[in-house]
Amino acid sequence: MADSDDSQRLNIDESSDPAYPLDKMRGQQGNREQAEAVHKQSGRMPPQAVDVEKSVLGAMLIEREAIPQVIEVLPPDAFYSGKHQKIYAAIRSLFERGNPVDLVTLNEELKRRDQLEDVGGSYYLTELTTEVASAANVEHHARIIAEKSLLRKMIETMTSVVRKAYDPSADAFELLDEAESKIFQISDNQLRKAAAPMKEVVKDTFEHLETIHGQEGGITGVPSGFSKLDDLTSGWQDSDLIIIAARPSMGKCLGKGTPVMMYDGRTKPVEEVEVGDRLMGDDGSPRTVQSLARGREQMYWVRQKRGMDYRVNESHILSLKKSRREGARPRGDVTDISVRDYLEQSDKWKDDNKGFKVAAEFPDKPVPVDPYLLGLWLGDGKSDSARIYTTDDPVISELREIAGQRGDTISVSDEHRRCPAYLIKSGERGGEMATRESVQGDLRELGILNDKHIPRQYIGNSRAKRLRLLAGLIDSDGHLNDGYGGTYEITQYNERLARDIKFLCDTLGYRTSLNTKTARIASTGHESEVHRVRFNGNVDEIPVQVERKQADAWTDFRDWRVTGIEVEPDGMGEYYGFTLDGNGRFLLADGTVTHNTAFALASAQNAATHPERPTGVAVFSLEMGAQQLAQRMLTSQARVDAHKARTGRMEDDDWQRLARAAGSLSEAEIFIDDTPGLSVLELRAKCRRLKAEHDIGLVVVDYLQLMQASGSNLRSGANREQEIAHISRSLKGLAKELDLPVIALSQLNRAVENRGGDKRPQLSDLRESGSIEQDADVVAFIYRAERYGITVDEQGNSTEGIAEIIVSKQRNGPIGTVELAFVKQYARFEPLTAQYDEPGGPPQGDGSAPMGPAPGESAGGPADGGGGDSFEDDAPF
Repeated sequence: MADSDDSQRLNIDESSDPAYPLDKMRGQQGNREQAEAVHKQSGRMPPQAVDVEKSVLGAMLIEREAIPQVIEVLPPDAFYSGKHQKIYAAIRSLFERGNPVDLVTLNEELKRRDQLEDVGGSYYLTELTTEVASAANVEHHARIIAEKSLLRKMIETMTSVVRKAYDPSADAFELLDEAESKIFQISDNQLRKAAAPMKEVVKDTFEHLETIHGQEGGITGVPSGFSKLDDLTSGWQDSDLIIIAARPSMGKCLGKGTPVMMYDGRTKPVEEVEVGDRLMGDDGSPRTVQSLARGREQMYWVRQKRGMDYRVNESHILSLKKSRREGARPRGDVTDISVRDYLEQSDKWKDDNKGFKVAAEFPDKPVPVDPYLLGLWLGDGKSDSARIYTTDDPVISELREIAGQRGDTISVSDEHRRCPAYLIKSGERGGEMATRESVQGDLRELGILNDKHIPRQYIGNSRAKRLRLLAGLIDSDGHLNDGYGGTYEITQYNERLARDIKFLCDTLGYRTSLNTKTARIASTGHESEVHRVRFNGNVDEIPVQVERKQADAWTDFRDWRVTGIEVEPDGMGEYYGFTLDGNGRFLLADGTVTHNTAFALASAQNAATHPERPTGVAVFSLEMGAQQLAQRMLTSQARVDAHKARTGRMEDDDWQRLARAAGSLSEAEIFIDDTPGLSVLELRAKCRRLKAEHDIGLVVVDYLQLMQASGSNLRSGANREQEIAHISRSLKGLAKELDLPVIALSQLNRAVENRGGDKRPQLSDLRESGSIEQDADVVAFIYRAERYGITVDEQGNSTEGIAEIIVSKQRNGPIGTVELAFVKQYARFEPLTAQYDEPGGPPQGDGSAPMGPAPGESAGGPADGGGGDSFEDDAPF
């Protein structure tokens, strides 16, 4: 930078507002003045090599061949001496115009610029040529100057950072990001300018056009690996922000500790759920966990008036049932809506749409002890033996029948005679008893002697067996209260058994509560803590034997399975979640119904493994773990059924293909970061480091809505739309700063599913902020008609396995639609070949994937159809 006269310098009033905006307008001048002030105060000279500068300039004047060597190393502001900067700028100008460079032409150029006297006149120029005898070491000398210049720039930058750090209003994280950005720019030797003259832009553009001219396939950017898509976009272009959007997969997240119901009848805290686990679906069928999600987000409590409270993140999908008859939607219609969207609904809408629970359906399994007998013993049996006490004739008759089915006999006994398997006691007078030691042995095998609880094989059993178990509990230890057909109450000292009874009632779909109270015996004054389970609903179906305990049909017009909810904010917190197959609905521990990523991953993998133009790729996954992403890449590359891989049921040849795929993938320049709740500042810092250390050429972010906004320029209390706008602008800035394409995954709002027709996404469907569309250079949607039950297209062709990539916006190119094949069992996108294009012919997965068939396979081999994994979502990951 040329020295300027003091009279022309801008004055900065330190008592006024901070000078940072002014510094921006003046480039590096403000920083340099501050650095010079620091040098003067400390009595030290900045790094410099004036004699070497003279030597380099002299070499350029005596040998024209030295000029391009120096220009390649030194930018115009690398010289410490102001007059040397002016001489160097004049030499560069002469050389770029193709003019001779010698003392005469340089003298005339400086005269033309009115700078000859500023540099010391003709005498000083002549003196420069006498400082050096040869230009042999000019490149080495130029690098010395460059090093000194680099040190000065670091001093200037750090001086500016130190000054701002003393500012009480400074944002520490934003300042850290600024410091890192400036250091990165210095190391990359690409300091940004406020504006570039048109002649430089035209020159660079012409050189770029010459470089890409005639390139095979017309791909000028990072290849996606899908030829038809690359024809449309010419590859992902440097400095572009590419948005790939689709409906979210049916998986959202719960707070730590929330119990979910497993398909075998167990419950499990959400944070312990693993890939491959089977959860209970709302229709009684299993939901297989396909991937896990972890992160931080705004959390909320869902308070159910008649059900368990549970904690969810802002993106969690609530499944709600319409409770009234008025309106276009029928009563009982189920709506899936995110917590964020729910909060924006009217009070009337919220009052009409309520949480609901359903009964769990488990397959019938054999059990060692009759469920009714087990219920009697749990309710009023002796804990350390098989004795059961009762005075009710219907119960005694049922016991006789059970004994007959087991081959037992009934005999009369009292407590002082041989201990029977069933002891029926009539008050204090004694009564009948029957003996068979095998029952006590069965109880011992079940692990419930001296530890009363309901074994898992009884809770996870058919509805008939669960009802019979509950009938035994009611006949031995239950009480029927009046109201709406009847409410049952069972009181227990054993808290574990009380919780099991509540869970049993939850699996049957009843409205259930569990409370702890203090019980007092009036005659002795003794007090103890007891646990009371209450439940009602269609409890008249329970096969209770004692007549006084038999309930009537439910009489309340209200549905006992539906309950009002309230959603309360609970600050930022960690969430745990997963994606599921099927419709994504699963059950919490009390039967409450709730709701729950491969195209971008394929593009990233294709770019990194491209045979001719391999590109380093950074993948930032805010939802899936690094191991899950790697597993999906491996199974996709090897064409191994993803479900078999996750459940450990691969064949020998699957392992061979997987091993070969692992070898090729391990060589790819793919870097995966699965930091949850990543902020914009962290993302930029990580990308700069990866760019500097590994020269990455593509960044993928999954997904935009899970990122955290940061920075003092985002005002306090900004809403989510403003945060998303800030994030999208930052991603675009990152693409421009590092000069590489950034692919960001985004979600579509639910207007798509409420729309009639073919439900193709539109730009207006981008979720939460119109600024995403504004900032993006390319917006592409993933659309699969079969996901919406559309089995044939307008021409009558099958839509099975067809995915459309709809490019709805491209700032510098055409828009259009590209059809790909989606092979579910491999979670793999592939190009459509001739066989796909046959009318009515569904794609079979021909193996001609852009990533190439797995090693050892021939292209064109049909997919084997695979096993059970079904990636039924349009999610880009």
